[in-house]
Amino acid sequence: MAAYWRAASAAAREIGEPVDAYRKRIMKELCGVDSVKKLNRTTDYDAVMRRFAADAGDYAAAARYAVSDSRRMAFLVRACARQVLQLNGCHAGDAGAARNYLAGVVGRSRLLCGGDPRSLSFWLDMDPCGLRAVFCMLDVHRRRLLRRICPTGSDAFFGFDPAATYAPKDGGGVVITYDRRRDME
Repeated sequence: MAAYWRAASAAAREIGEPVDAYRKRIMKELCGVDSVKKLNRTTDYDAVMRRFAADAGDYAAAARYAVSDSRRMAFLVRACARQVLQLNGCHAGDAGAARNYLAGVVGRSRLLCGGDPRSLSFWLDMDPCGLRAVFCMLDVHRRRLLRRICPTGSDAFFGFDPAATYAPKDGGGVVITYDRRRDME
């Protein structure tokens, strides 16, 4: 909320309107609501913040908010790919294995991306729908691996949590630990 009020104040000052009238007008124009409490936490908030930043002349912030959905999906793709590699017995920090694995998934999916996935400069330059498709493919594979590793009747959790880290345990099964600091990566 602090970022919202700072951005609204800066934009209103630049436009020359009272803050309250300006922010309500922008929320109504973009999202059809007149209260910050009625904005959803992703697309509505991003749209309003992008407009505030553009009106204030902060084009770097406006660009950052314009690609927020893609950034969120890229984070989920990266987290899911890391988990798939962990379930396959690869070390979580093996960037080469992760890059090669993602290059294979993207190549087989025939989704368009902005570069060669095998290169060091590949940053998943895809639209949010393409990223969502890659995430779904990875998540299906992650669930299959979990079902294969975990014995029948186990109480393993198959849902996706980006903070989960998997380590196979001796005798079958998997140890799942959670590192909430990973949410910020």
